[in-house]
Amino acid sequence: MSVRRLRAPDLAQVAAWKRELWGDDDGEDQDETIFVWASDGDTIGGFVSLSLRPWAEGCAGAPVPYVEAWYVAEDLRGRGVGRALMRAAETWAREAGFRELGSDARLDNAASLQAHRRLGFVPTERLQFFRKSLEPFVSAVAIRVEEYAGPRAGLRSLFELAEDSSDELDAYIDAGRVLVAIRADEIVGHLQIMETRERAEAEIKNMAVLRSHQGIGVGRALVEAAVALARDEARSTLIVATAAADTGNLRFYQRQGFRMRSIERDAFTEATGYEARLQVDGIELRDRVWLDLCVDEQAPFRRRRL
Repeated sequence: MSVRRLRAPDLAQVAAWKRELWGDDDGEDQDETIFVWASDGDTIGGFVSLSLRPWAEGCAGAPVPYVEAWYVAEDLRGRGVGRALMRAAETWAREAGFRELGSDARLDNAASLQAHRRLGFVPTERLQFFRKSLEPFVSAVAIRVEEYAGPRAGLRSLFELAEDSSDELDAYIDAGRVLVAIRADEIVGHLQIMETRERAEAEIKNMAVLRSHQGIGVGRALVEAAVALARDEARSTLIVATAAADTGNLRFYQRQGFRMRSIERDAFTEATGYEARLQVDGIELRDRVWLDLCVDEQAPFRRRRL
């Protein structure tokens, strides 16, 4: 088993992986360098693609050797294949006289973000890409909220948007009840609500909305449904915890009527399954903020059509 340069017989498989990553692509572009991981039988199990970019965000030099794609077959993940591919990329860059290597990952690709950090990559800048449609406006399809009765594994990718620790998620993913927001038969958000030691309380344990559906009231509808559920169960208080570093979540919950309750220092540590020096919005992830909402003070829930 070793990492080697791409060969002609590898092109079809690499092209298929690129289509899986991006929807379309050829096996090799003229200006890219590709290394593949091959088994003893010369079956390839992953690849890394490199190019020289004129510049890259957060990098000091120019041009910059850049990781354009990094892929490992699903059955080989967690076995050092990705590390071996990246080591080959680093060797290639060093031998060419470069002193840094650039790369990127989607903000919602937690596995890739963690893999980059484990191999020594340091986050530099964050960009938010925007798109505005110039097509005639089409009214949004209604979103409904209902209780989810299926296996939680089917919602794991949503849960992972709100939980950076796999160990923590494994411990609670099957607990409590889950509400889902559905748009055109697609689940676009969820909220997990659980009992606490206090009979009068319920906790929002995990909530997330697909990035493609954020900002249109899906999260608000999920919280309203959770409030209605708590009220129906004669609970007086709804509590939720979020990272002190996550200013977006703090803003969201306070806009829904939640108020600060307490701060739990050093809640996000390696001991609880969180990567060291993990950051959110440029702030180190360390403390947890608890907020609460008096259910009785909220207006009665009405099913919202968006």
